[in-house]
Amino acid sequence: MSAGHRLSDLYLTASGRIGRRSFFFAALPLAMIWAAFVLLAPTAPAWMVRALAAALLYLAACVTAQRLHDRGRAGWWAGPLLAAVVLAWTWRETPFGWALGVLLLAPLFDLAMRPGQADFNRYGPTTT
Repeated sequence: MSAGHRLSDLYLTASGRIGRRSFFFAALPLAMIWAAFVLLAPTAPAWMVRALAAALLYLAACVTAQRLHDRGRAGWWAGPLLAAVVLAWTWRETPFGWALGVLLLAPLFDLAMRPGQADFNRYGPTTT
């Protein structure tokens, strides 16, 4: 399988399963792109910020859904999870935003640290 095909499977589809390592190495560039954009272009036009945020959210939803599949959970849970991330970021200077950020640590731990199901599940074979 070529590297381009692998990246398209990772970032552009929500089907299948990915392990912890793949999740980490797929989510890290997305977070780094957002952080770099926020730090390096603080006065960017609103349309550019929204376009980048929408693209990164789509890519993050695909990666998160695949990781949820590996844990045996439905991929649609990526939607509420990422909506909570958006709310925490939007209200980051309020107590609600901080509380939501702290609450997001539990699903982040579950996705990043706990192993996936060892056997075949309804989302496909186990990953390495």
